[in-house]
Amino acid sequence: MHALRTPSPSPLLERTDPAGPLLRVLGPMSARCDGRDLPLGPPRRRALLALLLIRLGRVVPTELIVDELWGDEPPRQPVATLQSHVSHLRRALDAAAEPGAPSVLRYRAPGYALQLAPEQVDSCRFEDLVTAGRRLLEQRDPLTARDQLAEALGLWHGSPYREFSAHPPLADETARLEQVRLAALESYAEARLALGAAAEVAADLDREVRNHPMRERLVGHLMTALTRLGRQAEALEVYERTRSHLVEEFGVDTAVELQRVRTAILRQELCDDGPAGSGEAGAQAAAALSPAPPLTPAAAAPAAPTPVAAARTPEAGPSREAPAPVPARTGSARAAAAGTGAEDPSAPWPFTGRDQELRRLASAAAGALTGHGHVVSVLGPAGVGKTRLLMELAPHLEAADERLEVAWSHCFPGEGVPPYWLWTQVLRRLSATRPDAFRAATAPFGALLAPLMPERSAGPGGAAVPEFDWAQARFLTHDAVCEVLLALAAERPLVLLLEDLHWADTASLDLLRLLGVRRLGHPLSIVLTARDFEIESDATMRRLLAEVVRGPRSETLRLDGLPRHAVAALVEAQAGPGVDAGVVEALHRRSKGNPYFVMQLLSLLGDVRHLHDPGASAVLLAQVPTGVREALRQRFSALPEPVLRVLRLCAVIGTEVDTDLLHRTATADEPVAEALESAIRAGLLGEDPHHPGRLHFAHALVQETLAEEPAREERHRLHARVAEALCARGRGRMEDEETERVAHHSWHAEDALPPGEKLPRLLRAAERAEHHLAYEQVETWLRRAVHLAGFLPADDPSAPGLEQRLHIQLGQVLATTRGYGDAEAEAALGRGRALSEVTHSAEDPSVLWALCAALLVTGRYDDSRQFSGLLRDLAGRTGQPVAVLGAAYGEGIVLHVRGRLPEALAELEHGVEMADRFAREGHSLARTFQHDPRVSCRSYDTFTHWLLGDRRTAAERRRELLRLTDYESRPSDRAFALYVNAVVAAWEGDVDTALASGSEGARVAGDHGLLYWKAMLSLPTGWALTHSGREDEGLALMHTSLDELCPSRTRVRLPLHLGLLGQAQFHSGRRAEATETLHRMLAVVERRREYVYLNPSLPATRLLHELVGRDAAEAVLTGAGY
Repeated sequence: MHALRTPSPSPLLERTDPAGPLLRVLGPMSARCDGRDLPLGPPRRRALLALLLIRLGRVVPTELIVDELWGDEPPRQPVATLQSHVSHLRRALDAAAEPGAPSVLRYRAPGYALQLAPEQVDSCRFEDLVTAGRRLLEQRDPLTARDQLAEALGLWHGSPYREFSAHPPLADETARLEQVRLAALESYAEARLALGAAAEVAADLDREVRNHPMRERLVGHLMTALTRLGRQAEALEVYERTRSHLVEEFGVDTAVELQRVRTAILRQELCDDGPAGSGEAGAQAAAALSPAPPLTPAAAAPAAPTPVAAARTPEAGPSREAPAPVPARTGSARAAAAGTGAEDPSAPWPFTGRDQELRRLASAAAGALTGHGHVVSVLGPAGVGKTRLLMELAPHLEAADERLEVAWSHCFPGEGVPPYWLWTQVLRRLSATRPDAFRAATAPFGALLAPLMPERSAGPGGAAVPEFDWAQARFLTHDAVCEVLLALAAERPLVLLLEDLHWADTASLDLLRLLGVRRLGHPLSIVLTARDFEIESDATMRRLLAEVVRGPRSETLRLDGLPRHAVAALVEAQAGPGVDAGVVEALHRRSKGNPYFVMQLLSLLGDVRHLHDPGASAVLLAQVPTGVREALRQRFSALPEPVLRVLRLCAVIGTEVDTDLLHRTATADEPVAEALESAIRAGLLGEDPHHPGRLHFAHALVQETLAEEPAREERHRLHARVAEALCARGRGRMEDEETERVAHHSWHAEDALPPGEKLPRLLRAAERAEHHLAYEQVETWLRRAVHLAGFLPADDPSAPGLEQRLHIQLGQVLATTRGYGDAEAEAALGRGRALSEVTHSAEDPSVLWALCAALLVTGRYDDSRQFSGLLRDLAGRTGQPVAVLGAAYGEGIVLHVRGRLPEALAELEHGVEMADRFAREGHSLARTFQHDPRVSCRSYDTFTHWLLGDRRTAAERRRELLRLTDYESRPSDRAFALYVNAVVAAWEGDVDTALASGSEGARVAGDHGLLYWKAMLSLPTGWALTHSGREDEGLALMHTSLDELCPSRTRVRLPLHLGLLGQAQFHSGRRAEATETLHRMLAVVERRREYVYLNPSLPATRLLHELVGRDAAEAVLTGAGY
C-alpha cells in the first residue's frame, strides 16, 4: 500500500497493554507477549490459529475445523492430529499466563474457542477505530475522525491471512478486511479534504484508485483533491479512465454521484472548503462523496418562511438557533423565504394530509379581515407538523387578501433568552415593515416598551410608575403592547403566528393572556403552537393557555400523525413512484405518521433510492434514528428517575404492557402506579379500551429508545426478571403466546440466567412454533438453542445428546424451508450424525434419509446411494418405517433420473404401498421424513407412470395427491402435490391447470416461508403465464426462480425446468434464447446423467430435436449405452 501521509499512529502493541498474548494479522501473522515473539509453529498450525481467530470467542466444532484445515485429504487420525496442534498452540499462547489461569485456547463442546479480548487482536482494534472514525465523520468532526482513521490505517502492515489463501474461510476474511480498509481510506480522504489537506489526499489516492478503479467514492475524492490543487485536467482524466474501465469490463457507466463530481469540476464549483463547493452540482457532489448522516433537526424538516424577526429551525429539533436579521418584506411569506435562499418546502416534502386543518385555520385567522379575530391553539407532539401547517397558512392568508399582514414569532429554550422575547420579535418585525405607523402607535408609550425594546429606554412618554410597584409597571407594559398592536391592526388587519409557546417565559404568557381578552372586536387574530406534552405536564402553562383559549372566538386544533396515504405521498416525493406498499406501511406504522419521524427513518437508508430495495422495510425496522432518539430523550428528561426506571421496565416487557405482569416484575422501590399515570399523561403510554389492564406505547420508537437506556447488564437483569415473573404466573398452564414471551425474555437475559435454565424454554417455544407451522420462528429458536448448548458445563452428561438433537432439528427445519440442497442444512445434519460417535447412539434413519435427500437434490446421485443402501440395511434389520420408505424412494429417484423407468417404477410403487400401509397403522412420519411419505412417493411415481405412457394411472395419482393434501396437510406437502400437478399439466399443454396449481402452490409456499417450494412452483407458473399471452411476466418469473434456486444448490429436476423455459422462450418468439437454453439443458443431462429428461414423450425433447438436432440428443444417450 502507498505510504500514507498521516500523523504517526500508535501501533496496537504499544497502545494497549492487556494481559496475555497480542496477535497481529494485518500483515504476516505473529504473536507477541512481554516484548518477545511467540512461536506459532508450521503453516497448518498457524492456519488453525487463524481459523479460530476469525471466530474469536465462539466455539468452532471439531468437525468443521478438520474440514477447513484438511479439506478432502484429512490425516489418518484427524482428531488426534488436531489435538496435537491445539496442545502446541496452548503452550505458546499461555507462556506468560499466571499459574492456574485458564488457557486462552479452550475446549468447549463440540469444539474449541479462542478467548482473547478484542484489544489483543489488531484486526479487531482496526475495525473498532474505523467504525469510530466514520461515526465521527457523520457527526461533522473531521479532525478527530482523521486521527482515529489514521490510527486504524497505521495498524495495516499488509494483506491479512494472505499465507492461508488455500483455506476458503480465511480467503473470505482477507477480502472482507480489504473492503474495510478501502472504506476507511475513503472516509480518511474525506476527513482530510474537509481539513484542507488536498495535496496529501491526491498523493495517497493515486495508486489506490489505479488498483481499485471500481471504488467510485475513492475516485471522487481523488478528483476533488486534484481540482483543489488546480489540476482539473488530471481530475477529468481520472474520471475518463474510470469510466472506460467500467464500460469495457462491465458494460456500465459511472454512478450518478461520480457524474455529479465531474459536472461540478466542469462548472468550476469545487472549492477548498469541504468536499464540494456551494453551487448546486457542487453541493450534490459533496453529498455524493459523504456518508449519509442521520438527519439533523435542521435537515429533517423544511425551513420556515422568513418574514419574521428570526431565522427558523424545525420544531422537532433539540435546539434553536439565535435570531437572524429581519429580511425586507417582499409581498408574501413564501417570497421572503425565497429571497433568503430558503428552499420551498413544498418541493421536496409536499404538504399533504392536512387540508382540512389548513381550511379550519385559514377560516379562523381570516376573521381579522371582518374585525372579529380568533385565537387558535395548534397542539401536538414534536415533529407532527405544526410549523409546516403554519408555513402553508401564511402565504394562503396573504394571497387571499393583500390587506392582511402576517407576523411570525417563536420562543427559544435554554438560558440567556430575555423576557418578552416572543413579543420583541413581533414588534421589531412590525417596526421594519410599517415604520411610520409603528412610530405613531408607540409614541404615547415611550419607556413603557423598554422591557421589550431596550433601544427605546430613553424615549419620552408613558405614565410614571413608582419604582417599587413592579406589578403595576409590568401591567402597564403589557397594556402598552396591546394598544400598539391593536392600533396597527386597526390600520391593517394583523395575524400573529406565535410558535413553541411551551418555551415561553411567564411574562410573555401574561401578555398573551391580556391580549387574548383585549383583541375581541378587533381585526387581530392569533395562531399559536405548542407541544401538548409540555403543556399538559406544566400546571402553570396549562392554566395560562386555558385562560387564553377560554374566551369567545377561540378554539384548539390538535394534530395527530399523518394518515397512511399522506406518508405515501411524502415517500413518492422523495423516491419517485413504485415504492412497495409494504415499505410505506412499515414507515407509517413505525412513525405513527409523525413527519419528523418519517424523515429520520428515511435517513437510515442513506439514499432514498434504497426505498425501492427489497430489504428497505428491514432497514426501517432495524434501529432508532439518532435524531428521533435525541428528541425522545429530551422528552424523557422531564420525568423523575424513579418513573423512568419503571418505564424502562415497561419497555423491556414489550410494546404492549401487561399491568399484572408489570406489578409482578417491579420491585418495592419502583413506583408503578405513579409511573403509569405520568406516562399516560405525557402521551408515552396509552390505555387499551378493549383490554383492561393492558397499556401500549404511543410509538414503537418510544419503546425501543427506552429499552436501550439501561446499561447492557442491567437490561439483561430486567429481561431475567420478566422471564421469571412470566414463569411464576404461568405455572401449571401456559398459553402459546406466553411460551414465546418466556423464551424471548430468557434469551435476552443472556448471562443473567444460566444456559441450563434457558434451553428448555427455547425448545418449548420452537415446539409451539412448529405446531403452528411457523418455520422461520422454529429456525430462530433452534439457532439460539444451539448457541446456548455450547455454554453447558463440560461435565454435563446430557450435553452431547442435546446438542446432537438440536443440530438434527435445525437441519430438518432448514431443509423444509430452503430445500434439502441447502449447504447449511446438510452441514447441520452432518454434525448431528457425527455426534453419534460421542453419544454412542444408533444411526437415526431420519438423519440418513435427510442426508440422502440432500445428495439427491444437489444432483449427487451416486453418492446418495450410499445412504439409501444404509437405509435398506437398517430397514432389513429393524423394519423402521423411515428406513423402509427412504430406501425405496431414494433408489427410485436415482433410477428415475437415469432413465431406468421400469426399475424405478418398481421401487416407487413399493414406496407408495408401504407409505399407505404405515399411515393405516397410525405411524406419523411427516416430521421425520420432512414430507408425508404418501405424497413424496406418489410424486415421482406420477412422473414415471406418465413417461412410461400410463397416463390413466398418472392422472389417478395426481388426484390422490390433491386429495391427500386438500385438508389440514403440511404446507410443504400441499406445495409438493400442486407442483407435480402443475408440471404434468405443462407436459400435457393444459395451461389453465398449470397456472392454477402453480399459482396456488407458490402462494401456500410464500405464506409459510417455504422459499424452496415457492421458487419451484414459480417455474410452471411462469410457463403458464407465457402461454397465456403474458410473455414478459412469465419469462421474468422463470428466470428469477432459477436464480433463487442456485444459492440452495438445487440441481434436482433442473433439466425439466430448463425444458419448460426453452418451451416458453420459443412460444414467445425468442428462438435464439430457446436454443441456447436447450443446449444448456443437454449439457446438464450429459454431465449428471439425467437421461430421463431426454424421454421422447416430453415436449421439451421434441423441441430440442427441432432446435438443437436429434443427433446431439442421441449422441448423449448412445454415449451412456442407451
